[in-house]
Parts: sequence; C-alpha cells; structure tokens
Amino acid sequence: MRYNTLSVVVLSGVLLCACQPGAAAEESSSAPVPVSSQTRGLSLSHAAAGGPVKGTLNLNLNYPGAAFRCFVADGKALELLGQFQKDVSVGGLRYYAYPASLRQGALFPYFAFEADYADFKGSYSSGYGLGGGAFAGAEYFIGRRLSVQTDLGALYLSVNDRDTSISESGLEFILNLGVNIYFGKGGL
Repeated sequence: MRYNTLSVVVLSGVLLCACQPGAAAEESSSAPVPVSSQTRGLSLSHAAAGGPVKGTLNLNLNYPGAAFRCFVADGKALELLGQFQKDVSVGGLRYYAYPASLRQGALFPYFAFEADYADFKGSYSSGYGLGGGAFAGAEYFIGRRLSVQTDLGALYLSVNDRDTSISESGLEFILNLGVNIYFGKGGL
C-alpha cells in the first residue's frame, strides 16, 4: 500500500512539473508557427516524422517498474525495461514501431515486440522464465516532454523451477499503462 501511495505522489509531481502553462508551445524558432502546423506541442520535425526522431531518449514510469527508451531511427525505438515486485523480477528488451500513417494529432499508435527474462522466489519454489510477445498501443502527448501510453498484448511465458524438473508455459494477456518523460536531442 505504501508503494502505491508513493507512486501516485511521484507521478502527480511529474505531471504538475511537465504540464505547466506554455510548456507545450513551440519555441524552436522566433517566427510564429501557424496554428494548423502545431500538434499539441510537438515540434514540426516530430509531426513530419510520424513520432519522436532518432536520438530522442525517454524514461517510462509504470507500476511496478520503469523503462529507458532510445529512438534508433525516426519512429523506431529500443527499450530496456524492468519490473519488480516482492519475490519477482522481470527484465526485457522491447522494439517499438510508430507507423506515421496511423498518427492523428497528438496520438501516436505503435506496435511493439518484447523479449523478457523473469526470476522468482516463493515460499515453495524458485526459478526463472523466458517470455516473448507482441503488443499494440498508443502514446498520447499531453505536454512538450510528457506523454501517457497504454498497450495490450499477448506474451508467451515459460517458467522453470530450479529445484525440480517442473516447468510450465502458456499465453498471458497483458495491459500496460505508463507515463513517459522525454529527453535528448529530439526532445518534444
């Protein structure tokens, strides 16, 4: 319960700092930008590319973990992620593709593919697992350097007990929710 309260306080502070009035205004040139060219605070280069551009960095905060994303090309990113709860840890790598043809204003739909390694220790068993899955979702920019995202996907997971030969595998459906803070040369 304390962790949930702390998460809400931290995320509220991030939202208050990032969503200050005028934070979404385009400030890259002294010439006024036509209103029709503005996209909820996104720079013209991001809007033209269909998403964040190469070199943009991102910190994703979610429950119960965090991730670091780097855009390796316009509209394409790699992400290192970690999820931690009592007795369970998951680390993974995720690839994102933001199709420019699906973008609408500040809404950036994406497809993602993920590979994970899990480690667990319970009262009666401990072990590890591997997983792989595909996700579809969207990111919505609410500020110049801040967005919220959600995705839904299927993850095939196989877990093995360290002390016995017992293993289990199956398909899990996962809903992810997160807040993204952007940094780097691409910045929003």
